[in-house]
Amino acid sequence: MDSARPSTIRKPFIEHLHELRTRLVWCALAMSAGSGLGFALHENLLALIQRPLGQTLYFTSPTGGFNFVFKMSLTFGLVVAMPVLVYQFMKFLSPLIGTHKFRILSYLIWSLMLAYAGVLFAYIISLPAALRFLTSFGGANIQALITADEYFNFALAYIGGFALLFQIPLIMLFINRIKPLRPSKLMGVQRFIILGSFIVAAILTPTPDPFNQMIMALPIILLYQIGIILIWAVNRKRPATEEAVVLSEQAIKEISREVTVPLEPRTPLTHKRPRPAPGVRFADILPPTRLGAANISRAATEAVEEVVESVEQAPGLGDVAVN
Repeated sequence: MDSARPSTIRKPFIEHLHELRTRLVWCALAMSAGSGLGFALHENLLALIQRPLGQTLYFTSPTGGFNFVFKMSLTFGLVVAMPVLVYQFMKFLSPLIGTHKFRILSYLIWSLMLAYAGVLFAYIISLPAALRFLTSFGGANIQALITADEYFNFALAYIGGFALLFQIPLIMLFINRIKPLRPSKLMGVQRFIILGSFIVAAILTPTPDPFNQMIMALPIILLYQIGIILIWAVNRKRPATEEAVVLSEQAIKEISREVTVPLEPRTPLTHKRPRPAPGVRFADILPPTRLGAANISRAATEAVEEVVESVEQAPGLGDVAVN
């Protein structure tokens, strides 16, 4: 019991700051180690980056070569240290997210795997085709003189775009977790997804030819299909009680839209108040609000009733009242 007690005790704010500083130090050390490794392997990394272009890169300033190697090493260090960054982030937020940390960790792991898959697809298939098309506009008389910094920025943005693009199935699963989606409806809007994928490809792709647009549009369509299959598999394994709750909520919404309850007409206050029957007290007929407004006590009401009864039972007074 003593080992489980510290997890339930709230830490003061200064301890959270110390923990945040420790996590940031570990992240900085991981990035520094990865960047140092990237600087040690910068020759191999330069050949790896230069392979899709197939040309010699240049720099136009004295510090151009150093800036290029530094940026390349820092990017390599960020990619290598990404698992450490995710681990430190989850450890710092573990008291806040509680029992959901394993689910969030699974989402982050799948997100990293999809991002790496997008990077590989862009590096192997999409980026070489785009560069081949862009560098072919010069012809025989004009040669491309591409600087190392401009090429690195272009390749990094292009590959990063595909890393974000490959998150489509995970985003669809996250939306399905919040609000269950129907695969039939998702298949019904597929034509709009195809049209939108080509529009997005035309905007993001720096080349106007249909070939490169198709290279970027086809992964969007394929990832959307994978997302539909995953949603179908997840909804199939969902417990029957949860599906019944979802269906009942949808049925209640549909019924509330169609059914309207008519309001009863208010009865007019034209009838007279009935006279009290013999043996019935005035306190049983008058509403409590009237009694409260008139400030009549129970004792006073009983006294009035006794006087009325004595008058009615008196000899001669009843005949006078009738006459």
